[in-house]
Amino acid sequence: MLLADLDVVLDPESRALVDDLLQPAIRPTPDRALETATLTRDGRWWEVALGGTSTRVPDTKGMRYVAELVARPGVERHVLDLVDRVEGVSDVGLDRRHLGDAGPALDGRARAAYRHEIERLRSEIDDALAADLFETAEGLQQDLESLVGQLAGAFGLGGRDRRAASAAEKARLNVTRAIRTAVRTLRAALPAAGAILDRGIHTGRFCVYQAAEGDQIRWIVHP
Repeated sequence: MLLADLDVVLDPESRALVDDLLQPAIRPTPDRALETATLTRDGRWWEVALGGTSTRVPDTKGMRYVAELVARPGVERHVLDLVDRVEGVSDVGLDRRHLGDAGPALDGRARAAYRHEIERLRSEIDDALAADLFETAEGLQQDLESLVGQLAGAFGLGGRDRRAASAAEKARLNVTRAIRTAVRTLRAALPAAGAILDRGIHTGRFCVYQAAEGDQIRWIVHP
């Protein structure tokens, strides 16, 4: 020890302090470098590149939805906004924030019953989509549309409101299915990129891409 070489005697407490100060500094482990991934549309294809590896997958609605989401990480997009962007503006013409609202005339109990039934069917549809049971999801979607129609009639909602609710529910199913299919295709072609999207994209009435914890990734989209 340095102090012994200098013939210096310290009390135990001081010696412990000096020993601590002379210990090699422990350097923090640097964060994993931010990776860049790209989505580039090329006619009827999308080229996806990550970590020096690239692949091409067909241009589909699902891939266009994915591109819209990853281009704006953390920004929630209503499914009808995504449909408008990819397929053109819908003819419903209502504020997206109010779609699915049971209306101010309903009392609290009626609102709760309405939302409970709608959310139950939505949850079952999501479970079916997650299991790739598309026919089951479509059947449940028909049940949901029927319920919306019955409730709309019972509560006196106008035809325009009924069309809006129906359009939003159909879009939720179709957008979710298209995104899941696109991500599954990409995961088969480029597993690392597909896994990142699978973890980061969340679907529903509002869809969003947010990189999962531990995924140090930045997407660049060339539509």
